Amino acid sequence: MATDARLPRRVGIVGLGLMGASLARGIKAADPSIHVAAAETSADVRGRALADGVVDTVHEGPGAWLSDRELVVLCTPVAAIEALLGPVSRAMPDGAVLTDVGGAKERVVEVARREGDPRVSFVGAHPMFGGRGGYDGAKADRWTGGTVAVCVDGVPAGAVARVSALHEALGARVATCTAAEHDAAVALVSHLPYLLAGALSLAAKEAGPLAGALAGPGMNDMTRLAGFAFDIQGEVARRNAHVPEAARLLERHLSRILAAIADSPGAARQVLEEARAARGALF
Repeated sequence: MATDARLPRRVGIVGLGLMGASLARGIKAADPSIHVAAAETSADVRGRALADGVVDTVHEGPGAWLSDRELVVLCTPVAAIEALLGPVSRAMPDGAVLTDVGGAKERVVEVARREGDPRVSFVGAHPMFGGRGGYDGAKADRWTGGTVAVCVDGVPAGAVARVSALHEALGARVATCTAAEHDAAVALVSHLPYLLAGALSLAAKEAGPLAGALAGPGMNDMTRLAGFAFDIQGEVARRNAHVPEAARLLERHLSRILAAIADSPGAARQVLEEARAARGALF
């Protein structure tokens, strides 16, 4: 198999959950000759990753093994990403690139600027195709057809290009933006939906046993995001300063819809058909 020039030859991955293990599988599927080293706290996952050929070497945590990595990806929950930025960057070689998969970017970029080693460029990134399932849910084609936000805040263009090339080589589209632009957008399309799913779940529980008995596929679809663990989505949502603004925008449109359905069938039809068309434009 020919090597892909877009991919680094020595990659480090910290965290072999759903995203980290999928990334490792994707890299190995694209080019088995790439050396993938990883860190993972679970001894069981470390053993399985080696046995499955997902990684070439695996360690309990960051250390000297990072000293020859061209590019390292932090694939842990966002609170751990913030804690790892300093120690991981300090263990990496001059000129290397550090990136992540966290769902909130402004605070991560600020922590990297404050605590990261200046010898290493940090490029914040966010694949918009997560999920649940941990190591067992990892698959090599998770990046295929997805979109990855790559943040350009104050980092060399070459570092941004290297991170973008990694995601593109695995089949994803790259959307470059600033960390603030990213957080403003995902506040509306990711973090607010998670919080709304939680609020809807709590309201349905409060509504009583009949509401629970009658809940069907629609309710299941609407509340799916509430099933994410706090460390995965809650810690991300609470780091996004743009969520209140997104909530105000949603409130404005909900108020408009409620006013229309109280007004007349024609008004209700107009606003809800507009909403249906807006959804169609999104997906």
